[in-house]
Amino acid sequence: MAASLGVSPAQDVASPDAADLDLDLVKLKSGPKGRQREAMRKVLLLVHLKQKETWLAESTGDEAVHLAAEISFRRYLASVDMDGCPEEFRRAFLRYAKLLNSFEEKDLNSVADFPAVPLQAAGRELFRVLLTYRLESEHLLEEMKAMVDEEIEGKEELSAGQMMDIVRGMREALQSGSRPFPAERPPEDRVSGM
Repeated sequence: MAASLGVSPAQDVASPDAADLDLDLVKLKSGPKGRQREAMRKVLLLVHLKQKETWLAESTGDEAVHLAAEISFRRYLASVDMDGCPEEFRRAFLRYAKLLNSFEEKDLNSVADFPAVPLQAAGRELFRVLLTYRLESEHLLEEMKAMVDEEIEGKEELSAGQMMDIVRGMREALQSGSRPFPAERPPEDRVSGM
């Protein structure tokens, strides 16, 4: 059959423009850890959406709004539902969240008043788990950005507050299950150079 197509058995038949198929990632996604990987992906997309709310709050220029959003983000990290995630991810994520939540609200007048915390070791532990499951933070940020961009497409001149409401609504709809999570975008759909 290969001879009739003019292809030798050892010849690569893929188009030179075709993206490389990552067989290890395909195997991981379809294997026993695939559901755990997807559960982690969903948690991290929700976290990135919550963080986007905080970034938008900062862009309002209102310190009180920014502080409230930052407190809400940190509290959210400590309470996020990690159902279906592997234990090593839960442990690393909760350790990171606990460090970020080591503050007293009564001591805060602005975001600058949050106490410094040693996040390096906890961040490395979380990063190691994400690498094990082939979840790239940059890709998750791109996915979150694409979701937000699709939601606001065609809407002109939104204020930061309006954007916050849209992002909050998206996150809450995903969390409640009234909106399905988007499928993971294949590597060829990813934006390069971000």
